[in-house]
Amino acid sequence: MSKKAEIFQDYLTSHNLTMFTRQDMNDQLKTSVFRSAFSVDGQNIPFIIVVDESAFSIMQIQIASGVVNDSNKAKVYDAINNWNITLKPFKYVVDTDGSLILTCCMMNPDGQMDGDKANAMMNIVLNYLTKEYKNILFAVK
Repeated sequence: MSKKAEIFQDYLTSHNLTMFTRQDMNDQLKTSVFRSAFSVDGQNIPFIIVVDESAFSIMQIQIASGVVNDSNKAKVYDAINNWNITLKPFKYVVDTDGSLILTCCMMNPDGQMDGDKANAMMNIVLNYLTKEYKNILFAVK
């Protein structure tokens, strides 16, 4: 586990944020993956925060699993381009399985991990999804 992951784990513990599980990858960057889920409109939306020794940490939210296919790809990519033009804190991507992923990159320089900033970003994402989740799903069907 990296020093940043230790800092983040300590933050979660000290703030009694028990909704995460941690998986240490034991790789060269000492990557740790913190897993949790948002509850929006009765759906559990899984997300991860990837913390390693780099100057960045990544939050990835799986909005919809396997929804992009040959028949809707052009429509979905058009929607993603429009969303990505207007959204500043995060961007949409489609993974190799056709799942719609919301990604946010957070700077964590000098071996630090600011738990308050990560928590604030989680709240920003949750507020966004609370308002837009149904519209997003409609756009990718």
